[in-house]
Amino acid sequence: MQRALVTLRPSESKRLIAKAVVAMDEVQKALKNGFVYIATGTTAAYIAEELLGEKIEKEKWTVGTISKGRTCVTPKATWPKHLVLYKGKPFEGEPLEALKEMGPEDVFIKGGNAIDINWNVAVFAAAPDGGTIGKTFGWTITKGVLTITPISLEKFVPTPVEESAKLTGIYSFDWGTGLYAALVPIPHAHPVTEVEAYKILAGVEAIPIAAGGAGGAEGSVTLVLEGDGENMEKAKEITKAVKGEPPLEPYTEDCSICPFARICGLGSGSF
Repeated sequence: MQRALVTLRPSESKRLIAKAVVAMDEVQKALKNGFVYIATGTTAAYIAEELLGEKIEKEKWTVGTISKGRTCVTPKATWPKHLVLYKGKPFEGEPLEALKEMGPEDVFIKGGNAIDINWNVAVFAAAPDGGTIGKTFGWTITKGVLTITPISLEKFVPTPVEESAKLTGIYSFDWGTGLYAALVPIPHAHPVTEVEAYKILAGVEAIPIAAGGAGGAEGSVTLVLEGDGENMEKAKEITKAVKGEPPLEPYTEDCSICPFARICGLGSGSF
């Protein structure tokens, strides 16, 4: 048995998790025979790169975001289209049409904003119609589509998300530091964190032991890796491959053209 101490910055974790999601048997099978639906989000952008084998504008691959010290949303004109692949090739129809055709052998990938002590996940929704999760999870739940949620342990919260969700809602707050949102648990989600990623990619155990940092290491996760010699060598190579992944710089939001400015704490000047 060997042991290693590894610290991953958020961008490094996202790249690690992306590689693991793409390597999953379920994803590989869906790529070959059916649909892989990737909803927009920062971690999902890394998955899109791994699937497409090319760089994309990850900083624009989001709608709702937490950046510059607030919850907010990017300008509507920059909102990207969800990536849907059918048998490994871009789906020519609209994403909703793909959802109508998807079933238990297909995969839906959606990032989150929180993972709790029970490994349940949740995502923010600020639009009155529930945003991406509101428009999609009815289709995925009723048809048994596998929902994979790539999410770093930097988003760990100690309170069960079903309890936290009861405290939120776009009309539930009197003041705040950004766009008001509801926390929505993602039903039937299969989370993939750094822990699952190292298991999938190298067959080693990853035990989170610390979090946070400074000087560019804010949001970092520190883990102990344990495994036999061959698997630990794989883990070392994987770690070397993701270390140095540049930080993801979020798209610059402009409150003057934000579609939700009127209900945002900062946009309305209510804070």
